[in-house]
Amino acid sequence: MDQRFKQRLIGAVVLVALAVIFLPMLLSGPVERTRVDIQLDMPTEPAAPETPELPDATMLEAPEPGEELAQQPAPEAPERMPEAAVPEPLAASEELQDETAMAGSDPAESEGFYVQVGAFGSAENAQRLADRLRTDGYTVDIQRDDQNGEISHRVQVGPHADRETAETIAQQLADQHELSGFIIEP
Repeated sequence: MDQRFKQRLIGAVVLVALAVIFLPMLLSGPVERTRVDIQLDMPTEPAAPETPELPDATMLEAPEPGEELAQQPAPEAPERMPEAAVPEPLAASEELQDETAMAGSDPAESEGFYVQVGAFGSAENAQRLADRLRTDGYTVDIQRDDQNGEISHRVQVGPHADRETAETIAQQLADQHELSGFIIEP
């Protein structure tokens, strides 16, 4: 069949289909609009709660809170603390034990924010990175962590007084040493 003939045939079919669909609508006239009333069962309006009573004269004459305490005499201050409350000085060996415990403690338990820049299975690799950062003037701490039988050595820069300082240090480490670190909060 000729291409032109096919196009004319398709056009004629489309025109006939449109006439079949829209011609009855045009000849029937306007559509009658019918109103349907539906009976709805609406619940009754809920009762509003009663308004609270305004204070009366008897309530206004009540004493102020704490007025009775102000009329009582103040307790006497003790002249000196009892002996049990005064802490005893630490012995030299106890001080060493406390310092050793702090050096191996988790930085999250100590004060300040840390920037963790690496975690290594090898202590030598962690020490190498720590030495490189110390030569650039950073305060570095290596934390040994034993989880599920695997030992890791976490290299952390800090402590820093606030989070903003720690974020600044993390950005410097990323720029200068290409180390992406994250902040460890106390």
